[in-house]
Amino acid sequence: MKFIAAMDHSGGSTGGVLERYGQEYTEDNKMDLVHSMRLRMVNSPDFTSDKIWAAILYKDTIDKGMNPILKKKGIKSYLKIDSGLEEDGTLKDFNDTAMCAYAFSKECSGTKMRSVVHDIYSIEKVLDQQFEIALRININFNLMPIIEPEISINNPNKASIEKDLCRYLATYLKNYRGRCILKLTIPDDHTTYDSLHSYNNVEKIVGLSGGYTTKEACAKLSICKDMTASFSRALSEGLYANQTENQFNKAISKNIHNIFDAGKTRYPKPSTVE
Repeated sequence: MKFIAAMDHSGGSTGGVLERYGQEYTEDNKMDLVHSMRLRMVNSPDFTSDKIWAAILYKDTIDKGMNPILKKKGIKSYLKIDSGLEEDGTLKDFNDTAMCAYAFSKECSGTKMRSVVHDIYSIEKVLDQQFEIALRININFNLMPIIEPEISINNPNKASIEKDLCRYLATYLKNYRGRCILKLTIPDDHTTYDSLHSYNNVEKIVGLSGGYTTKEACAKLSICKDMTASFSRALSEGLYANQTENQFNKAISKNIHNIFDAGKTRYPKPSTVE
């Protein structure tokens, strides 16, 4: 099943991306270098709309002209619009209207906001904020918002928090008047989010790799009902700055095929919620 290439590393996370890529950098040139890495990925022969239907991008990447390249390949663009997190996992204040106007002007198909759920007590605060902004995005700009309440793969209570998150998401979706894509950490129990497919305002449910290796992420994704991928680290695993073009293309091709294959299994989507 076609997946989303998550390529929206911000200034804060770009250093780690470049270090894994084996690329030396400075604070002054790191955004240029990570853009070059992204271009290398996008221009590889197997980075096509046959297996990838969208890419999530950071504003700097769009400023540098990535959208026309993806559009030519038939791949949609989604803009990361948030400005990072508060300590409690909620979004820092940002101008969602200005960011959405920018996304619209650049012919993006939608937006993405990442929050982090630390425990059951933070779920409502995170979802209140995510769904409030998502409604404005969908209604005012006709963009598709990706709602992302991530749970760390290292959280010792991950499985139980996922069960609680699913229950809360069901309540919010019943009252939500817009459409959205849900981006969720691949659950420990593969059935956890099955019921959410029945909500007609959920366009897709995509899984984030969250630090799992490509092999681990694909294995977990492959048994989840009707969930496709939105991988970042798992997509770029094994890519290095000093590789020849043949080595680089072979490595990313392997990742693309494995991620695509992991999401192949399709299950009938229930028509409505009772």
